[in-house]
Amino acid sequence: MGRLFCLFAATLLVGHATAAVIEKGPPQAAGSPDLITITGVIEPHDDLQFNQVAGTTGQAIVVLNSEGGAVLPALAIGRAIRLKGFSTAVASDTLCASACALTWLAGAPRLAGQTANIGFHASYIVKDGTPSETGVGNALIGAYLNQLGLSQDAIVFVTSAPPEGMAWLSGEKAGELGVQFATYQTQAGSPATVVTQTAPEPYDPMRVAAAFYNALSNADGVSASALVVPEKRGIGPFNEASIHSYFGGLSFPLQLQAISRRGADKVAVAYVYDRADGSACQGKAEVQTTYRYGKTLISKIRALNRC
Repeated sequence: MGRLFCLFAATLLVGHATAAVIEKGPPQAAGSPDLITITGVIEPHDDLQFNQVAGTTGQAIVVLNSEGGAVLPALAIGRAIRLKGFSTAVASDTLCASACALTWLAGAPRLAGQTANIGFHASYIVKDGTPSETGVGNALIGAYLNQLGLSQDAIVFVTSAPPEGMAWLSGEKAGELGVQFATYQTQAGSPATVVTQTAPEPYDPMRVAAAFYNALSNADGVSASALVVPEKRGIGPFNEASIHSYFGGLSFPLQLQAISRRGADKVAVAYVYDRADGSACQGKAEVQTTYRYGKTLISKIRALNRC
């Protein structure tokens, strides 16, 4: 009965994993491309949603504002963008990391605000519920990048991005790799102006903490890691493969029991799960959050009872 109550409570608190929000913006001036925005963590099947939206327009700029997420749908979105001849853009002071950056590379042309944050991060892929080794993932990503016409140096850079932290794409580095993109400035009435004015997300520590533990309950290391500050991804408890392995092997999955705000930037959480050997965990933790790139991200988690 207790387990059933916990499961019910977790459903009320967290719900299902949140897919990216993919929307077409209001009509632009005659002759201007439509704007399609992709905001949030990219999840499986988001490519299907993108195809539905993209099917309603013949010319578009795809504005990306995403922490990253699942690689396979990100590649599928990228292929659709290249097939349709769409541009891609990342606005100033926003983030397009990991899987999102792979999608951005498909744009023709690519656009980036002067202070856009575009970063690559090594990741594994999950296909049919099974994580693929780095070699398989790199082969799929390499084939995709080759289809986009990127140089061998660029492919090596993307597929060799560090497993910890983030490899940021600067203008100088892009020049070395032959990755062409246009840095735009605000000009009244231009599509770039609309892109620049993309509204940042509100600071919401409760939502992000809940989403992180929902990802743990689904053993989804990719989505969990995407909610962490870029410099800590792939390290220790924020390693995607380790999250998938540990939480996917539990005899009873993690369920969030309670969540509450603690001050301006901290969230207290309580959760339960049974380890692989059947022993129970009744855990409590303090989640430290920060606001960067127009997003709420997790900077630290402190377990309060070693569980």
